[in-house]
Amino acid sequence: MSRRRHILHVLPDGSPGGGSTAVLGLCRDLLATGAFDVSLVTAPGSALLERAEQEGIRTAALDFFTARLDPRLRPRLAKQIERFQPDIVHAHGARAGLPLAGLGSPAAAPLVYTVHGYHHANKMLPLRWLGRLAERHIAARADAVIFVSEGDRDRADREAILARTAPKASSILNGIDPADFVEMEPGAERFDLIFAGRAHPQKNPLFMVDILESLAGTGIRLLMIAGGPLEASLRARIATSPARDRITWVGALPRREVLRALRSARLLVLPSLWEGLPIAPIEALHLGVPVIASKIGGTREILTDGEHGRLIDGFDPNDYAAAIREILDDTELYARLAQNGRRLVAERYLRSIGSAAHARLYEALLEKR
Repeated sequence: MSRRRHILHVLPDGSPGGGSTAVLGLCRDLLATGAFDVSLVTAPGSALLERAEQEGIRTAALDFFTARLDPRLRPRLAKQIERFQPDIVHAHGARAGLPLAGLGSPAAAPLVYTVHGYHHANKMLPLRWLGRLAERHIAARADAVIFVSEGDRDRADREAILARTAPKASSILNGIDPADFVEMEPGAERFDLIFAGRAHPQKNPLFMVDILESLAGTGIRLLMIAGGPLEASLRARIATSPARDRITWVGALPRREVLRALRSARLLVLPSLWEGLPIAPIEALHLGVPVIASKIGGTREILTDGEHGRLIDGFDPNDYAAAIREILDDTELYARLAQNGRRLVAERYLRSIGSAAHARLYEALLEKR
């Protein structure tokens, strides 16, 4: 009987969200094959760390956010690699990839790097240049680079980070496991709209208040599930808004509570400024909840405008409000969008497809090594 291969996953931000959901799901699927062992390094006290420990996954807590270029990260990561003795190290995002790229040696375990969105593209100069240089360094050192969206893969080619045709480059889409939704009761309270994402500039949560103000006189109600650095600003914005009586804000919630809330809503609204390949709209479509989202890379790859919801070009709250009213006021349109969304997820966005692709990639790297 062959030895089980050990994959060490490194995800710096273990807060609730798409990245944590994707990594934990991949760990589960790898363990279920019987061919792999897994371990995980993530943020201390995080929801991901707690959940992984509950599921019996070996973990280590490491704070990646002490400073952007903390020189202590490399030796601390090296210590964890020595502890776990992995066959492959899988870095998720640049904050993990950059220090791990500096640990490589001919005898080291292969390094797999997943791009969960190129965040440097949305920064001001010179941070944008520095981020691009960091991504080039990681891509050069990694043995394999995985893109969760074709938009990021195109950007890597366009910015000379990694050629689209490079042998080490591959695309593996995020996905959901229908088993996560079995016997799930909807939340006790129903809402017309739901926003489920981090309270972070990327997700553009304060813009949701602008949208609700553009829906004055409609009675449309919004649930905001949003925890993160913009929480205080978001609470203050809601408190002074004339739409405050139609907005219910809660902080971060466990994933299952988020899914129950999604099932209780009529539309998911996602006005992000940038994305890799977000999981929230995939979850919503699986539940038959149409999506209204900004027309950006990643989200644009999931949705087809008019088929699964609406894609809005730009950030005029009146455009979002018009799309919301259009869908909620048309019963036949709503039913068609819901049916199309369920079909799309079943055909393209099942997690089992992506997990199998990861397993094949790992095996190919180990066979080559």
